[in-house]
Amino acid sequence: MKVCQVMGGSDDGGLETHFMDLANGLAALGDEVVAIGHPRYRDGFDATVHFAPLNLARNRRDPFLRRTLRRLIEANAPAIVHAQGGKAADLIAAIRPSARVVGTIHNKKSNLTSYLGFDAVIGVSRGVVADLRHDNKHVVYNGVHPPSSSLSAAQLRQRFAIPDDEKLTLAIGRLVPAKAFHRLVEIWDDTMGRLLIVGEGPERRRLEPLAEGKPVILAGFQPDARSMMTGADLMVFASEREGFSYAMVEALQARLPIVSTPVPGAAELLPPTHLASAGNLKPAIKECLADPDAARVRMDRLFQWAAQTLTVDKMVEATRDVYLGITR
Repeated sequence: MKVCQVMGGSDDGGLETHFMDLANGLAALGDEVVAIGHPRYRDGFDATVHFAPLNLARNRRDPFLRRTLRRLIEANAPAIVHAQGGKAADLIAAIRPSARVVGTIHNKKSNLTSYLGFDAVIGVSRGVVADLRHDNKHVVYNGVHPPSSSLSAAQLRQRFAIPDDEKLTLAIGRLVPAKAFHRLVEIWDDTMGRLLIVGEGPERRRLEPLAEGKPVILAGFQPDARSMMTGADLMVFASEREGFSYAMVEALQARLPIVSTPVPGAAELLPPTHLASAGNLKPAIKECLADPDAARVRMDRLFQWAAQTLTVDKMVEATRDVYLGITR
């Protein structure tokens, strides 16, 4: 099967990771894969993937961009065109390629019109496709590769000069408004141990004065952020909007308890006592930190399920099943 993956992003988030992992995984199964995306992603693909660089970060209504994309797709003559994310979906809906079309929704969207004419639609969680009226919609959760390394509790605390007996909570992600890290900094106090925020972004300017004098560390970008999960007591999300967080998947794989606002993904997986509205995050976090072992017991079945289900291989296989369903 020849598949053309199209992605309009230019960041380093979950959408971009999904785009590269899926293309590489399909190629590993023997499919012929063409990946169209920003030139900066060239090195993220295996040699078996044909990468066609095209800067889709330009205005999605740009007629030259639309013509270029259409010509590139038609020149490769795929059986399937797969639009990853809202911008790619808008472009593909506008140019109407002759191939079968699949779109993946990666976040909660108010306008889903572009997906209505597609042959199939995939959501990375039930929440992101709940409002979509489409006869052929599916849920395929994001999957991750096995971790390459891990840190012990002692190693993690030593890196950031945290006492061995102090509880340590991780919050990982880009410092952008939708992640609402300011909520965590505002509620954090000495009774909750240390909060380690890993990530970089424009919200740092807002967070730095809020964190001053509090047991909060703004660690910035850490290339081994995932390895830190095995050394922490808790992972926390205060997000206002998510699709299906990669950091959540990685925490589940690391058997790290999670407390989150009820955003898509978290709302359909986490135990009720591990979900809290923005105003109730503090008591939910304190309950888990009071007995991290009990929190792990509550989440044990979810940890086991995640280890078997939230993998790149399962994500690729489930996506390929959607393709087969519209090409038979």
